Amino acid sequence: MTTTAGGTVRVNGGPRRRQNPNSGQARAGVFFATPYLLLLTGFALIPAVYTVYLAFMSPTGGFAGFDTFVQVFNDYRFLRAFANLGLYALLFLIPTMIISIGLAVLLQSRAPRVAATFRTLYYLPHAVVGVAGVLLWMFLLTPRISPIGGFLEWMGFSGFYDIVRPDSPASLAALFALIAVWTSGQGILLMFAALSSVPEEVEEAAAIDGANGWQVFWHIKLPILRKWIAYLLIISVASATQLFAEPQLMVAVTNGAVGNNFSPLQLAYTYAYQYGNFPGAAAISLVLLVIGLAAAALVVRTTGLFKIEI
Repeated sequence: MTTTAGGTVRVNGGPRRRQNPNSGQARAGVFFATPYLLLLTGFALIPAVYTVYLAFMSPTGGFAGFDTFVQVFNDYRFLRAFANLGLYALLFLIPTMIISIGLAVLLQSRAPRVAATFRTLYYLPHAVVGVAGVLLWMFLLTPRISPIGGFLEWMGFSGFYDIVRPDSPASLAALFALIAVWTSGQGILLMFAALSSVPEEVEEAAAIDGANGWQVFWHIKLPILRKWIAYLLIISVASATQLFAEPQLMVAVTNGAVGNNFSPLQLAYTYAYQYGNFPGAAAISLVLLVIGLAAAALVVRTTGLFKIEI
């Protein structure tokens, strides 16, 4: 067997066969992607397909068509739970987008070492999510033990329930949104990475032409960030629809004063584990999925996220 120029191999004087230099990389890609695909299939795709099947079944067995959905829609808690989710999403998404973009722009104008330090600090709260985040904020908002207790008492608050009222969905939604915004450091990092792709020559040329900082941001940086903003918005909406751990913990610490059906996922949990109505829980999950997909499709269509610019 001899090898000639250009990677052509002659085997025992027979016909020539050209080696593919990328075949090793392809095999390595398949090797590393296969475990992920197996886990994705076993723990995401198959459960999703089963959920769709279950949503059209009766709790007692047999095909029920859309009867389960009708039952869920007629539940007096259904619209209330989705209204709470909508208020939470509104209070969470708007500050998250503004803070992520604003802090990323400010970081870009700082020295690399300073920017790296603050990127780390902004991301650290992301490690304190879910139950830990609720406990931390309950500690901070309890004047008697909070490090900012003096300020809270000066504001006229004597206890945690003076600030967050369990009987007020708006107050609870604001608390959960505060926790979510506080842990949204990944959005800042995403926007900062996108801004790093802006060539310095473009900004210098704009400055020479007399553009101020706001004009540079509005006409140069923001168009570049558009697709990244769309991506951040999609994953933020998906995150908002998964509100469960925070209100569920509040149910425990308030001895049920909050109510265990604040969010749609809590209502699905009630259907599944209190009533044994798993098709009803599956139907609520499908409604959440449809809302998330519709929001993502709207963002993609509006922003042209997957549009190829030539």
